[in-house]
Amino acid sequence: MNVMRRSSLQVYSRLRRPQMMLPCSMSSSYSTLSEQEEKEEKDRIASLTKYEKEMELRKLNSEIARLETLRGINTGEMYTLRGKFKLFARNYGFGFMIWYYTVWTSMALLTYTAIEIGQVDAMLLIAKTDIWTGLDLSSRVDETLGTIGVTLALNEIMEPIRLALVLSTTKPVVETFNRRSGYY
Repeated sequence: MNVMRRSSLQVYSRLRRPQMMLPCSMSSSYSTLSEQEEKEEKDRIASLTKYEKEMELRKLNSEIARLETLRGINTGEMYTLRGKFKLFARNYGFGFMIWYYTVWTSMALLTYTAIEIGQVDAMLLIAKTDIWTGLDLSSRVDETLGTIGVTLALNEIMEPIRLALVLSTTKPVVETFNRRSGYY
C-alpha cells in the first residue's frame, strides 16, 4: 500500500492503536513508531523531491486539522467558546500573539500621534477625570506622561474593535507570512 494514499480512517486508527512508547534513537522524545518503522519512514522521506515533501506536508497538515476537528466534536469542545478559542490558539498561537501586539502597538502610536497633531490637551482630560473620580492626578502628572496615559487609556477603550479586527484577520495574515517564509 502506498504510504501517501492512506485513508483518513487508516491514519486515525493508527493514531489510536495502543502501542508501547519507545524512546526515539535520535532524540529524548518518545514516538509511537518502532525504530525500524522510523528508519523506513526517514528513508522514504529522503527519497522524495522537495515538491513531493511539500505536498505530503500539506496533506498531513490538512489531515491533522481534520482529526483535531473530529476530536473537538467528540469531546464537545467545538461547541463552547473556550473550546473554539483553544483550537484557535493551537493553530495560530504564536502568529496570533505577534499579530495582536503589532496591531496594539500600531493603534497606540496612531492614537498618540492623533493626540499630538490634534493638539488635544491631555491634562485637561485628566483634570475632568479627576472631577469624576475625586482624585488629584492632574497636579501630580507630567504633561508628557499625561499624554502617554491618555493614549493608553484610549487604546484600551478600543480593545473590542482591535480584538475583532485581529481575530478576523489572523488566519490570512499568518498563512501569508508562513507561505512567504516557506513554512506553509
